[in-house]
Amino acid sequence: MSLILHPLHIKDQFRAHQCMMSTALGGQTPLATWAFPPHYMWKNVLSYAWTEVDGWWCLFAEYADGLFMPLPPLGPSPGVGSPSSGSLHDVLDHVMAMMEARNKGSQVTRIENLPAELEEVIRPWGYALTQNDSHYLYQTADVVQMKANAYKSPRAAYNRFIRAHRLRMAPYRMMDRDGCLALFDRWVRQTEEIAVPQVGPHGHIARVMVREASSAHRVVLQEYRELGLTGHVVWVDGSIKAYAFGYPRSREVFCLLLEVADRSIPGLAPYLFREFCRTVQQYPFINTMSDSGLPSVARTKHAYRPTQLVSNFIAHPMR
Repeated sequence: MSLILHPLHIKDQFRAHQCMMSTALGGQTPLATWAFPPHYMWKNVLSYAWTEVDGWWCLFAEYADGLFMPLPPLGPSPGVGSPSSGSLHDVLDHVMAMMEARNKGSQVTRIENLPAELEEVIRPWGYALTQNDSHYLYQTADVVQMKANAYKSPRAAYNRFIRAHRLRMAPYRMMDRDGCLALFDRWVRQTEEIAVPQVGPHGHIARVMVREASSAHRVVLQEYRELGLTGHVVWVDGSIKAYAFGYPRSREVFCLLLEVADRSIPGLAPYLFREFCRTVQQYPFINTMSDSGLPSVARTKHAYRPTQLVSNFIAHPMR
């Protein structure tokens, strides 16, 4: 059976969310990537498309190296039937075969963001499973209160910062876009100036990610309302010096999609993270996504004492 791929549009958001929540794990996994915004924001870097296979909603992404799936098949749709390992097995076989044919055997063929709960189900089906970067999950109250001795360093940086500056944190508005874009450009230049040893052996990867992030941030700053994102900006001494956006993954988990803070201002990053968490205290947990394998990012994320590292996997055809 050939598959017709439909280009992904903002209007597909409701359908995608419906399918994510209707699948057996949709309401349970705290993975931040089981949502529409973290994929749609990269629409100018990757070519996204979707199709349905036996009622399962399948999302694909394509770049120069080939086609892959950033999420496993989701569903099936309401009214089609209930999820079963047999039907998922058939769909996985079908989409893997399609990608293999399209990619002409390239190593790019894969399905990302498989929750750990699916690992034992899928492994016997003959796929190669590799561990992906874990997501960092925190108790929101811990970040807001910063009471424990473990938070001594970020708490001290926060306190020094608030004593030294005139501050105002406010919900993001479209009129803030140009100021945020100017901040992002400055943040990129600051990142480029960091010596490679300071960002670890993956420094070149970090710089590529930062450059490609420009278009993703522009999408968020422009379409935040349509994507249902919560955004805040931080004014320091009269200028926008930080911003952050996120979205609810479930009633329990809020995901921090992106955050930018002027690197030249000590203590600003801890302030941004703590105060943003304060605005979403109704969610017991906050997911800050992965560290992308970058040691400097991992050190920062571990400094806030995650309550859980949420495992997920990538499935490849067995070679």
